[in-house]
Amino acid sequence: MSLVPCHVRYCSQPETFARALGLAYDALVHAGYSFDALAVWDSLKERIGQGIYMGQGLLLPHARILGLPQPLMSFSVCPHGFSGIKTRGDELGQFLCVLLSPAESATAHTIAIAGVAKNLLDPDWKKKALAATSEDELKALF
Repeated sequence: MSLVPCHVRYCSQPETFARALGLAYDALVHAGYSFDALAVWDSLKERIGQGIYMGQGLLLPHARILGLPQPLMSFSVCPHGFSGIKTRGDELGQFLCVLLSPAESATAHTIAIAGVAKNLLDPDWKKKALAATSEDELKALF
């Protein structure tokens, strides 16, 4: 069973990575869990600098946070691809998963990432996600 995102976004038009990241992170900040938003933002920026392209079109900025009770995920889809981000081999990044996980549980972090990867490795799921026309339709895939 995969983690259900607390926020999903479907981009029917081309979107910049920076804008999509900002909207996704803002949704996580306002998801009802207390954490130091600036410190976590700095951690995400550091992680982005290390590389976040995971293959299969997935951009996965993530951070581990002390005291977070459970993983939080925001998931965005942009069939046209997110611009302004370098990927391996200039592959098209069409999926953005911003993941915040409890620092105290490597297992929760790994399970959340594995759930996203499982979905993206399923050609039928991926096709449905790219063909979604609304956030409700996208969220239902989880």
